[in-house]
Order: sequence, then C-alpha cells, then structure tokens
Amino acid sequence: MSDSNKLVRGTFLLTAATVITKVLGMLYLIPFYSIMGGEENLALYGYAYTPYTIMLSVAAAGVPGAVSKYVSKYNALGAYSTSRKLYRSSLLVMMGSGLVTFLVLFIAAPFIAELQSAASSGGQGWSTEDITGIIRVISVAVIVVPFMATWRGIFQGFESFGPTSASSVIEQIVRILVLLGGSFVVIYLLDGSIQTANEVAVFAAFIGGLGSIATLWFFWRKRKPHIEKMVETDTTDYDFSYKEMYSEIIRYGIPFIVVGISIPLTMFIDQLTHNNALALAGVPEAFHDSWFGMLNLTTHKLVMIPTAFASAFAITILPFITKNFQQKKFGEVHHQIKMMLLMLLFFAIPAAMGMMILSAPLYTSFYSYNEMGITILLFYAPVSIVISLFSVTCSIVQGIDKQNLTLYVVIGMLAIKAAINIPLIIQFHTVGAVLGTGIALGAGVLINLFIIKKYGKFQFKSLLRPLTEIFIYSFAMLLAVEIIYYIFILTMDIESRMNSVIVLAVCVPAGALVYIILSFRTGLADEILGARADKIRRKLKVL
Repeated sequence: MSDSNKLVRGTFLLTAATVITKVLGMLYLIPFYSIMGGEENLALYGYAYTPYTIMLSVAAAGVPGAVSKYVSKYNALGAYSTSRKLYRSSLLVMMGSGLVTFLVLFIAAPFIAELQSAASSGGQGWSTEDITGIIRVISVAVIVVPFMATWRGIFQGFESFGPTSASSVIEQIVRILVLLGGSFVVIYLLDGSIQTANEVAVFAAFIGGLGSIATLWFFWRKRKPHIEKMVETDTTDYDFSYKEMYSEIIRYGIPFIVVGISIPLTMFIDQLTHNNALALAGVPEAFHDSWFGMLNLTTHKLVMIPTAFASAFAITILPFITKNFQQKKFGEVHHQIKMMLLMLLFFAIPAAMGMMILSAPLYTSFYSYNEMGITILLFYAPVSIVISLFSVTCSIVQGIDKQNLTLYVVIGMLAIKAAINIPLIIQFHTVGAVLGTGIALGAGVLINLFIIKKYGKFQFKSLLRPLTEIFIYSFAMLLAVEIIYYIFILTMDIESRMNSVIVLAVCVPAGALVYIILSFRTGLADEILGARADKIRRKLKVL
C-alpha cells in the first residue's frame, strides 16, 4: 500500500474513532446534565479536568508523540532493533512517570484549589475542600493514561492506526458507562451529594484507561509476531545507549508536551481569570459558575466535534511526514502537507459554519434553552477551525524537524491569551474568553504556517483554488440550512427541546447533502479524498 493510501486510510480510521468518541462525549452530557441538575453543578467537574489534563501532558512528557516519531524514523532506516529497544523501555518509563505525577497532583491539589478560590472573587459555590477532593480523585487516572498513550504511540510509529482507534472508542464507552451509572446511583439511589457524584464521574477516567489498555494488549498479541519478524530483518549496526536514545526522545518530547498542554493551558487561563473578570464587569455572582460551566464544559464539548478531525489528522500525518522528510522525499512531504490541510478544512469549515447557524437548536437539544449558552456556542463554533489548524500545523512543524520552534510559538500564543483575556471578558463577558482563545491561537497558526513555508518549502498557492471551493460550497450549504431553519422558526417554538431535535434532524442531513453533492459533482472530493471518493460515489448513486 502506498504512503498516500496508508495516510488516507489511517486518517479515516482515526477520524472515525475520534468522531465517535467526541459524539459520545457530547451525547453523555444530555443525561449527565439532567442527573447533575444544570451548569452550576457541572462547574466542579470542569475545575477538576483542566489541571488533570495539564498534569497528564506533563506525565506523558511528550513521549507518546515522540515515540511515534522515533519508531517511524528508525523503521524507515531499517533499524527495527533500535526502535524496539526504545519502545520497550518507554513503557516502563511511563509507568514510573505516571506514579510520580499522580503523587505531585495529589499533593498539589490544595494549592490548585486555593488558586481557583482566589480567582473566583468570592462568588464561587464550591469550597477549596470540594475542589481539593475532586482533583485528588481524578489524579488516580494519571497513573495509567501515560502508559496507555505511549502504547498507542508505538502502534502509530509502525503506521498501524487501528489499535489507537479501537482503544479510544472502548475507553470512551467504559468511561461514560461508569460516569453515568455511578453519578445516577450516588444521587438517586444512595441520596448522595453533588460533590460525591462529581467525584465518581471523574474517577471514570481511570476505569476507562484500564479498558483501553486491555484493548491495546489484545492487538499487541496479534501484531507482535509480525513486529518480531521485522526485527529479524534488521541488518543495521545502530547501537544507541539509553542515554543517547532518551536524549533524542527529550528533544522530541518537550515540543510535544508544550503542544499537548497548549489548549488545556488556554482553558486554565480562562479558569483563573473568568470569574474575576466578570466581577470587574459587574456581572452578578450568581452567574459566574454557570457561565464558566458553559464555557469550559457544555459548549466546549460541542465545539470539540469539528476539532475531532484535527486530532486524527495530527496523529496520522506525523509518522508519514517524518519518514519522507528523513528520506529527503520533499515532493511527498509537500503533497502530504497539502492533502492534510485540505482534508482537515474540507470537514472543519462546513461543520463550524453549520454549528454557528444551528447554535440555538443544538445547545437546546443537548442541554436546555439558554441564551448565554447559545451565544457562547455561536462565537465558539468558528474558533474550532482555528483550534484544528493549530493542532495540525504544530504536528507538521514537528514532522519537518523544527519541533524546537513550537515551544516559542506556544509561549507566544499563551502570552497573547493571558494579556487580552481579562479586557475581553470585561468587554464581552464570557464570549470575550472565546474571542481571546481565537485571537491567540490564530496568531500561533500564522507563525506555524510561516515556519512550514520557510523550512518545509511549502507553496501555499496550491491551496487557494480548492480552499475557495470549500468556502463557496460551505456557504451554499449554509444558505440551504438557513432557509429550512427560517421556515421552522416561523412554525415552531425553538425553546422546546423536542422541537430543537426535529430542527436538527432535518437541517443537518439537508446541509450535509448539499455540501456533499456539490463537492462530488465538481470533483473537489476526488482531489481531496483520492480513490476513496470513487468508492463513496459507487455506494451513493446520487453522487
């Protein structure tokens, strides 16, 4: 199978798995929202997850992505023994790293809780003890998740994306079952508190991690004989010491850490500034926690659907660009960068536009009608395109061996976010935090594109025509959806959840059909999806 076909196949596998996990991660909030009783009760869940995500990135130390790149690099050189030596030891290192970081987060929980309390200007409904307790519960998951993520990185280095896809879906299913079942039992059967229900919900991350590890072990048993045969064919004389290997891993790993924590850190900046800025703007304290819950949980979960494509593409593209860059196949590198950017935008742009126009029925369907939640989602939807581009362009920069520059890009992006967040929140309330994220990440994307152009010798002119087509067809889709939506508004009360579900059930397929037909009839889909476009066309005769 050619690299292009492998790249497309891997991308589709990971995209499908990521979309499934994101959709599940969005759908579970419907019953969870009802069980917990509103955004203000979900805020505690958000307070725990942001520091957990940051510490998780530190625990992994960038090793999963670095291992993927390292294994891919030395497999391309035929040095299979070298890659095996590295990935065997990396799993042991990650077990130790997970334990150490668990202890750090567990011990630091009171300090993080104090920071959050100080940032809430007295308006927070959760005490320092509440936040400390839930952070300590979720810290247990840090023990297993870095090990799991590194194992996925090993598979990806061998250009095998099925195990990552399957394990991520299993992880999400197990986590959601434990989360919903546990919180329901605590509140409705044991008459427990919202605090305890939140703690059970975050503990589900640990159980989900165990489910994922079991799935990866199943795949490893099947793939191990093939990998051992590859090692037997190794005729190279590479013999790196562990010191040499991990020096290279650290060089790779630091940029992966920085990129991995960039989005969680923007959310953490929101967490530390949001409530205080609202207080400075004169917003009553009663709204602080509920609006924060909308920002960092309810709308964020919805926006992560379009960005799911970026996660899959960033993971898939790295080993392929790394391999071709190491083998000095710059024509292939250019082709793969172009294909990844176009494939990402082919999905992300219409998804974001559709989410904007349908923000009211979308938010109402999943939660309940809330003008502030709908407004936040309206502005957050286009930011999803910037989030997606930031993730993928960072991965491309790492693939062309300029990963050291991503450190400066992320630092600059976070500095911009920190500088403009409070003024924007004072001016635009919670929407200001969304605008701050969009502006900061947008600056990071522009810098990444400059790096790709300079060091990857990429010609962005080749993107202009297909990108113009994507925008034109997306606007055509938007017009069709707007007409149908307007007809519904005239005859239905959109504040009803059932009516909102009906609107989505009609508008989403109609918009998707318009976009797909235009893309396939004009040949845009063939240019971006390659041979898979013909397979889709044969199955769907209308195309």
